[in-house]
Amino acid sequence: MRHAVFVFCVDREKDPVAGHVLDALKAECALVATSFEFDGYSVLEVAGLHDARISIVATNEVVSNDYARYAPMFNDRFGDANVIGIVNWHEGTNAPNAIFSVQTTGDLGTGTFSAVDPRITRGLLLAVEAERVSSGLDSFRTYLEATHWSGIKGGDAGTLLADLRPSAVDIEIGSSPEEWANPLAARVLARSLLRIFDRIEEPVHSVLCIGGVHFEPSFTNAVLQSHDRPPIAASHVLPNHWLVSAGYDQESRLIDLRACVHSIVGGIQSIVYHDKLKAPFKRVARLLAEELGIPMLSHKKLRATLPQDIIE
Repeated sequence: MRHAVFVFCVDREKDPVAGHVLDALKAECALVATSFEFDGYSVLEVAGLHDARISIVATNEVVSNDYARYAPMFNDRFGDANVIGIVNWHEGTNAPNAIFSVQTTGDLGTGTFSAVDPRITRGLLLAVEAERVSSGLDSFRTYLEATHWSGIKGGDAGTLLADLRPSAVDIEIGSSPEEWANPLAARVLARSLLRIFDRIEEPVHSVLCIGGVHFEPSFTNAVLQSHDRPPIAASHVLPNHWLVSAGYDQESRLIDLRACVHSIVGGIQSIVYHDKLKAPFKRVARLLAEELGIPMLSHKKLRATLPQDIIE
């Protein structure tokens, strides 16, 4: 049985989003207490599910900021889960406002990447977008965010990511206090979580995305608007700024690109690169594609499948 674990830091001084989404989730479905505790709180489960299991976990700290403590706890209690979804907030000096984001976890610097199932990231992204539209939140946008880990900012080594066995995916609302407290936005995420496995049986064309910006619209839209059969599913997204800072123009980084591919459940069928990716980085990515025997495509090649009004 498929198992998703959603995590909420309930201290609103530490996380301004998770508590709102948890309240919205409680209004959307029946949650039953289990006999287990985690971080001093009863683990809850969504009632009435027959072909999946969804666990709800409250924490006192933001999990992403304390892997040293939480990774062993999650491995012990939820080591066989298909995904651990960490519900939190997004912010940043240049961050866009009024966004929902689905973000895979990894650190390009150390070449450490959390396992990720592209069918799950695709399903989450599609569910968030569908709920956004049906809720009339026209001012919001849904994004597949670049792969990273916020623990790096706190001074943790990227290799610490390897301590958590299940896949870790951040699910966020950003990027200002107004959006963090928006009740409709919280409801969109809550409803989306309940639909995480709705598209899991659909065959997909799994791609690794390389280049572009932190919130790269062409990669997001390739998933949301895919008319391909099978449809495109993106998981890890390696943006240009971290490729540059981590030296991915060097062939020595091929071992880390291989690690990234190996972390993707089912592997990949294509590499999609942003057309503005510089030649040295493209050359290394092409070496990987040749090694894997798969095509390497410019994001502009997706134009035929995307409506013109959403092409970058």
